[in-house]
Amino acid sequence: MLAAVTEEAPVGKGRPTPKRRDARKRRRLATPANRKEAAAIRRTRLREQRQQQRAALQTGDERYLPPRDAGPAKKLARDYVDERFTMGQIFFGMIILTFGLIAVPVGYVQGVANLLVLFVFFAVVIDAIRVGRGAKRAVEEKYGVKETVGITAYAMLRSMQPRRMRRPPAPKKKKN
Repeated sequence: MLAAVTEEAPVGKGRPTPKRRDARKRRRLATPANRKEAAAIRRTRLREQRQQQRAALQTGDERYLPPRDAGPAKKLARDYVDERFTMGQIFFGMIILTFGLIAVPVGYVQGVANLLVLFVFFAVVIDAIRVGRGAKRAVEEKYGVKETVGITAYAMLRSMQPRRMRRPPAPKKKKN
């Protein structure tokens, strides 16, 4: 018969609590001697923070997103926009096509191209408004009215961008 082995788990954090004077000494070492050094430290911290935010915008890392894109409400709005087809995704292609049609030396074709540009522009704006309102409605249902501030404009601007230019990036579409 085996005897039961009782190992006690370590209690506490595994080290003694530092004395108050030691904590003050440690803090004093980190403070800069003058304003110039303080400004330099602040600049390097801000530079590192901006680099983290830029990397987060490229990869979609939620922890380091800038305040404009951070939070669960903005994530829901991004997901709402990204799971739909929007006219903004094809807008640039349509503009290039119409510029090509405008170069044709036939007046009728140029007139049709001008009307096409206007039609596509208004379709993009109307589609963006529709998507923005839908995203706001979805955020309101899940998080309440307080979290809907700025969601409509955020979703509208995101819906006007081509899918591969969106930051944070849209998730890859799953193949069936």
